[in-house]
This record gives sequence, C-alpha cells and structure tokens, in this order.
Amino acid sequence: MPRQTAVLFLSAGLLLSGCSSSSGDPGDEGYAGPTLPARTFAKDKWQEGPAKPGQHKPYPYDVNTHCGIKWLYFGGRWWILDHVFPGVEQVRGTPPSQDGGRLAGYMTLIGPDTANFDAAGMPTMQFVPAKRKPPGCA
Repeated sequence: MPRQTAVLFLSAGLLLSGCSSSSGDPGDEGYAGPTLPARTFAKDKWQEGPAKPGQHKPYPYDVNTHCGIKWLYFGGRWWILDHVFPGVEQVRGTPPSQDGGRLAGYMTLIGPDTANFDAAGMPTMQFVPAKRKPPGCA
C-alpha cells in the first residue's frame, strides 16, 4: 500500500508542476495576471501614444469615454472595438476615477492589424483598424 500511495502523490505532483508555469499571455494556461501599474492622468495633457508605435510595447493612452469606448485613434489611424476578453486584466492596482470623461490606460500594438487597450479594473479590449472614420457623437 505505501508504494501505491507514493506513486499517487508523485503523479499528482507532476500534474501540478506542469500547470504552474507562469506566463504573460492572457490566453496561456499559466497566465500570471496583471503586469502594468495603474495610471493616473497628467493634468491638462492627453496621452495618445506615438504616431508609429512599436509592437508589443504598452504606451500610456487616455480614452475619451464621453461617447463610450468603441472608437480610438492610435498610431495615426482609427481603430474600432472588436473583442473584449472578460476576466483578463493586464493592469494592476485600483482603477482611477474617470476625470472629465477619460480613462487612463495603455495601448499596445499586438500586430499590424490588432491593438489592445488595458486599464486598471477593466478587461482587455481588442481593437482592429476601422474602415472609416467614426460617426459623430450624439
């Protein structure tokens, strides 16, 4: 009986160790959680990222929330919300209060046609290039 017990514990240990690797990719099984610090607003200054962002680099970015978060202008072009990843948070810390209709977070160019917006207390929002300019806000 002790030999069977040892084999059982060894098997359980191997299974658990195979699942314990940490990862920075929210899609991976070993995802370790948020990696960016919560942002606060710079008084009277909007963060919009560079005109030509590099891939996989998070840039401070403020979203105008007056009309919702469906359209963004980033990296010299318009983007439209394509997907929200419920439960996936990339920013750790307490969400800052919305200041005058803006949300402080980060934009990350994931690929040539994919960008993610992340903010504290929010799921990752994925954007794709828009085929047209956004309509006016009502």
